[in-house]
Amino acid sequence: MKTRKIVLITADLFLLVVGIVQIILASRNTVKKFTFNEEPDSILIEKYDGTLDLVKDGDKWLINSQKYEATLSSVDSMVTYAKEITALDKVARLSNDAVINKYEFDSSNAIKVTVSAGGKELRTFTLGKDATTGIQCYATVNGDNDVYLIDGDYRYVFDKTVDELRSKTVYSVESVDISSVTLMPADGSTWTVSRHGDAQDLVWSITGANITLDSQKAADWLNSFNALTTTKWYDTTDTLGGVLYTKAEVGVTGKTIKLDIYVIPADPEDDDASDQYYAKCSESPYWFELPSYNMTKYQKTPEDLQK
Repeated sequence: MKTRKIVLITADLFLLVVGIVQIILASRNTVKKFTFNEEPDSILIEKYDGTLDLVKDGDKWLINSQKYEATLSSVDSMVTYAKEITALDKVARLSNDAVINKYEFDSSNAIKVTVSAGGKELRTFTLGKDATTGIQCYATVNGDNDVYLIDGDYRYVFDKTVDELRSKTVYSVESVDISSVTLMPADGSTWTVSRHGDAQDLVWSITGANITLDSQKAADWLNSFNALTTTKWYDTTDTLGGVLYTKAEVGVTGKTIKLDIYVIPADPEDDDASDQYYAKCSESPYWFELPSYNMTKYQKTPEDLQK
């Protein structure tokens, strides 16, 4: 047999093998995607430790009947994960208790998520246990009993408590909108720093103290009041004790933000103890914890801002 003919036959056989391999691989490709494009306005999460009902209100998401404001980045992750579920493989079917327990779809572990828009259900899925990789988990989609291995850390995204989802921002404003800050310490001394005019021609003033203001120090101080966050929320009726430490008023465009700060003094016999602060703000009906590292700006004196 001529060499050229042998080469052609060999090439044909090679292509045949490649084609067969591709067909086999294609038949084994079990990846399946569940997608939708609509923007949801409701996310209901039913799980072993309670229910989270997230509802969109304007540009905010509110949690449960208390209407706590949710952290937008957390809800955005939920929406992204719900919009496209990549099922890598179908591994079982929820046909008996053995399968339910194996993949942790029982009532003590499963997380059911329902995503809707305008009252229309866009997607439901139920999460079982995480896979050994830690970035995949087992799930059923749209009420079907097929169990899929899905890509992504879904349990981390959806297995949240109210406190974990709740925004820790008490208020947030633009620094340029702040026109004045007043401090009213419990000792009775009250002083106010104000600024007027535009950025090129600001006029600074102080009342309640006889000093010459350093405009840069004053600007840095006023601008530090542009936002306030907490590490822990309390209820509206919680009695926390302590004594009034100071009051503050932040004048911004169109309103005045008022803040009452209380302190629970440290036990003098406990060398490791430190003062604890909590507060109430006009921007929220709830008491909240004020970390000591956030207290510096409320502990300034006029002398700290002088030239």
